[in-house]
Amino acid sequence: MDLGNIRDLARRYAPWATEIRRRLHMVPEPGFREEKTKRIIISALEEIGAEYDAPDGGWITGRIRGGRPGKVTGIRADFDALPITEPEGCPFRSTNEGYMHACGHDLHTAILLGTARLLKELRDGFAGEAVLLFEPAEETEGGCKPMAESGLFERYGIDRVYGLHVMPRLTVGQVETRLGTLNASTDSLRIIVQGESAHGAYPEAGKDAIVCVAQVVSAMQTLVSRRVSPLESAVVTLGKISGGKANNIICGEVTLEGTVRSADNALRRQLKAEMEQLCAGIGSAMGCCCRAEIREGYPALTNDVSHAKRVLDIAGKLVGSQNALIKDAPSMGAEDFSYFLDKAPGAFFHIGCSDPEDTVRSALHTPGFTPDEGCIEIGIAMEAALALEE
Repeated sequence: MDLGNIRDLARRYAPWATEIRRRLHMVPEPGFREEKTKRIIISALEEIGAEYDAPDGGWITGRIRGGRPGKVTGIRADFDALPITEPEGCPFRSTNEGYMHACGHDLHTAILLGTARLLKELRDGFAGEAVLLFEPAEETEGGCKPMAESGLFERYGIDRVYGLHVMPRLTVGQVETRLGTLNASTDSLRIIVQGESAHGAYPEAGKDAIVCVAQVVSAMQTLVSRRVSPLESAVVTLGKISGGKANNIICGEVTLEGTVRSADNALRRQLKAEMEQLCAGIGSAMGCCCRAEIREGYPALTNDVSHAKRVLDIAGKLVGSQNALIKDAPSMGAEDFSYFLDKAPGAFFHIGCSDPEDTVRSALHTPGFTPDEGCIEIGIAMEAALALEE
């Protein structure tokens, strides 16, 4: 497949995809309530003439069949938005007040639709199929999980799967991935300390849950600093604490909440076991009952090395080897594409979305996020090449 031709076609269809991106940007919606968004996606698929399915689960799948048998490539785009109020000034500003596409999901969806249009034009000339995976609720419950559990990978016979995310710390034309773990697992932590309430003037009559939880907070700081190798990646964040009735009453119960993230599944299990042991031990020593409840979130996103290398190889040919970058360390941010990688080998990658001349680059998940739409062409070219190249 001529990658120069793919880049030319991506350039041709980028304005069409950009117009769709702006329409999506105006109707940001929260997870599993993306009705206007889905109508735009379905309308675009019908315009292209692509096969599609929109089951009750909230996601949409599309299909572009090549002219002869070959590998079936899944490509994912998420389409939900964030509860952020968009500032004035954007000519296609959000019309759903209080919500904004501040994570680039409108770009991801427009890129995949542009990819579908390009592949549809070349359908007689390539082997295999492309399965378009439009995911709801990435920011909240994780739409990839029910999609993966629905059997769609088996139904479509997906051999490999790819996904991208726009990244404002990179400039348009740069593509980045990592061989191995790219994103950490993320679990929710809840610690309940039960003591015994008493009058503040008679502390010996109670079991102070606040004093106990203070010891827990202090000890938690050693889990990463003293129990985990500095060559491994892990984060324990305690973000919420609640308890107590009045300033003159010994507190009988405190709840502590946080998040636990790690870049390795074995380390994930180790941290869980050590947190449970630590809490139980401190509670016993302080005369309280202290237990840790850990609710598993997204697993770590670990790229298949051969597919990550394939991403870098294609990026080098499309945008130059100097712009095909290897990320030096995993991100502690979560990404539910990990559920898809449990179903088929593949890779997740980032594309730059900042103007090289822009020195003030607002981060994802902020009201100031204003991506350069030039990234759409790059995204279309990358996704199309990944589906077309053997």
